[in-house]
Amino acid sequence: MLALNDFSFEFAGRYLYKKASWHIKPNEKVGLVGLNGTGKSTLLRVIAGEFDLREGGISKSSNLKIGFLNQDLLSVEFDESVKDVVLSGRDDLLNIDIEINKLLKEIEIHYDDKRLNRLSELQEQFGQLGGYDWQSQAEKILEGLGFLTEWLDKPLKQFSGGWRMRALLGKLLLMSPDLLLLDEPTNHLDLPTIQWLEDYLSDYQGTFVIVSHDRFFLDRTVNRIVEVAHQQLFHYKGNFTQYLDQKEERDELMQRQFANQQDYIRQQMQFISRFRYKASKATAVQSRVKQLQKLDRIELNEKNNRDFDIRFNIRVKPGKIVTDIKDLSKSFGNLEIFDGAGAQILRGDKIALIGANGKGKSTLLRMVHGTEEYDGTIEPGWNVESAFFAQHQLEALNVKNDLINEIGTVSAEYTEKELRTVLGCFLFTGDEVFKKVKVLSGGEKSRLALAKTLITQSNFLLLDEPTNHLDMFSTSVLAESLENYEGSILFVSHDRTFISRVANKIWWIEDGVIREYAGTYDEYNEWFAKQPIRVNSSQSAKSAILKTAILEPTNKSVSKNQLKKMEEELEEIEKEMDILKEIISKIEMDLSNESIASNITIVKELSLDHKLNLDKLKNVKYKHDEVFENWLLLSGDI
Repeated sequence: MLALNDFSFEFAGRYLYKKASWHIKPNEKVGLVGLNGTGKSTLLRVIAGEFDLREGGISKSSNLKIGFLNQDLLSVEFDESVKDVVLSGRDDLLNIDIEINKLLKEIEIHYDDKRLNRLSELQEQFGQLGGYDWQSQAEKILEGLGFLTEWLDKPLKQFSGGWRMRALLGKLLLMSPDLLLLDEPTNHLDLPTIQWLEDYLSDYQGTFVIVSHDRFFLDRTVNRIVEVAHQQLFHYKGNFTQYLDQKEERDELMQRQFANQQDYIRQQMQFISRFRYKASKATAVQSRVKQLQKLDRIELNEKNNRDFDIRFNIRVKPGKIVTDIKDLSKSFGNLEIFDGAGAQILRGDKIALIGANGKGKSTLLRMVHGTEEYDGTIEPGWNVESAFFAQHQLEALNVKNDLINEIGTVSAEYTEKELRTVLGCFLFTGDEVFKKVKVLSGGEKSRLALAKTLITQSNFLLLDEPTNHLDMFSTSVLAESLENYEGSILFVSHDRTFISRVANKIWWIEDGVIREYAGTYDEYNEWFAKQPIRVNSSQSAKSAILKTAILEPTNKSVSKNQLKKMEEELEEIEKEMDILKEIISKIEMDLSNESIASNITIVKELSLDHKLNLDKLKNVKYKHDEVFENWLLLSGDI
């Protein structure tokens, strides 16, 4: 289907791949894995044709249809409706449909055999290509991705980044390419939608390659793993769990081969050193020198079992009841989140708050932390000291500090070695700990803010999507640390492996109340599977609420001044985005200038500026999406 032969790829002065090869065969379901920064996303861009190879080659059939989902698509503006964007995934049917409609209009005026015959040919072709199921398939996919029927005719540009990504995923699924490339497809999906996508991909007839840090997702979707390590690609049969077993065996074999080779090299070097200046041994010495030069040296793969032992201690032991929630009510205009909800968090509880997006999970975390208004009572228990992690806390970081000083502001009790260990868990190693906070990307700042939250020695942690910017190894270390944590936790996550390891209770929000299952996530799933099949009342309620919001053009519970203020805020954010886009565009023009490209110092400075401004733009977009989604809810527009 597609072959990469002895290819090398250099990026920013560093080789990501060197003389690597990969043959992708029909019907393979591939998970592409590896540590952060090894070049997984770059490899997808090479396959998709976005990056050219200077060394090695790529061969594929001329009619191979490739579909590529990547995070950069979020910056594209779409004037078309949600449904039209998805339907464009089948441009062959779209073009035929346009021509059929054009002919029908012509026939109304000029009725002749030529037009009738052409119309008949097109209609037959349209049917053979599945055109008469085309729109219903698109609607079915959009429904699975969480879109309501009332949303389908609205312009996609009105939606937040997460919903745009869902629609673009829907377009690719409808396109059904020969080779589907998905870069972190679950990043903007909630649990129900992730599960729907798993089912869809398990029945997918084509070939796909997925980059994902979601181990559970990979286990359910792929039959082959390709690992990126040491500028090479290592191939394994089976899903992710089977890959781990095979990798352990392979690493042990490689370790033995490496040790044997090192013994051989040591022996040869001893012989060479001993007889280098002895004339009678000159030929033998030269022979062994040449043998060592020709030796194909074994390199060990990066180890994922780096030695990190992190314990998040608590300062004081709290009372039995950590938080008591009574008669909790909360709504955003017509959208009712809670209606008389109640629950208790007890000492030692590690509660995963799960469910679809838009149900109020993050809102509940903020209310428990005291940063969101509500009706009802939320009483903290005796001796409770809480710490809260969410994306907005990135703004609280001191950009003038380096990383080790910034994390050290939490407490003077930690040694530099302990702080380095914590930073290492969150992917900051070596001299990176002396980087200034101001040069960090959005994801790096998120990891730093999470690290600061976890070492506060609080006895109650509130965590909103703590694993979003972590790789599999760091997520595993975090899970192990939280398993041993003696305090209580209320957390929101879509990472089922993480939830399975950490949670001892499951909460979900249904019909305005908090439901609880007193057990692990695996036990909850087993229990849920045995429940009688019924209409999901929470989904029905959500649909009814949203339908009401859509049908009512004005929201009487929200003042015009509030909406106007949000509109002004959106305008300011959009101006900031335009300025950043202009800056980025200018830098890219400068980098393409031959006279500048030859000056390494200037190129480095421009590359750093480019990275910083791109990260700023991502953060501003995130803020824009958040404000815009709130505006849509409050205005009753969506």
